[in-house]
Amino acid sequence: MMPVPGSVAGTHEEVAAELSRVAEEFPGWRPWVSDAGRWWATRRGRQPVSPPQWWAMTVDAEDADGLREAIAEQERLANPVGAT
Repeated sequence: MMPVPGSVAGTHEEVAAELSRVAEEFPGWRPWVSDAGRWWATRRGRQPVSPPQWWAMTVDAEDADGLREAIAEQERLANPVGAT
């Protein structure tokens, strides 16, 4: 059965386990799922005084995979290949 748009697929335990996996994969972020079923993550720590334009304190997505992609993009921008 397909989930209702805006809902979270899976049981409470499955969602909690997936949130734990995301938190383990990205220790600098705190993930959660809203009552509307949207997946969110906020950076741990403080915002830089003058963050780059691309920098986001919080990212969101429709599902866990999308959230992983959004966090990974922020991490990639913060740590470009070849940066010293």
